[in-house]
Amino acid sequence: MTTVRFTVSLPEDVAGPLKDLPAGQVSAYVTDALRRRQLVERMQAALTAAGHRQFTPDPAETAALREQLRVPANVREDAIARLKSEGMLPDNWQPRR
Repeated sequence: MTTVRFTVSLPEDVAGPLKDLPAGQVSAYVTDALRRRQLVERMQAALTAAGHRQFTPDPAETAALREQLRVPANVREDAIARLKSEGMLPDNWQPRR
């Protein structure tokens, strides 16, 4: 396999762990990280092409979106009670927390 040499500048917090790697392992580490990122991007493209919504990988935005989409507790409890009363859930069923 042909290799290509790059010179990159990284923020200190990203470069820090690379300094602790054994000699000769930085390239392997970066190669693995880039391959994983490329896989994620290909999966996102495939999901988008299939009609799925695209969500941001930003944890804060994801948490805000999850909170916005969360079913209110009273609605969830009413649905569980109705399913139990109709025999669709056992009486002792408890949601995972």
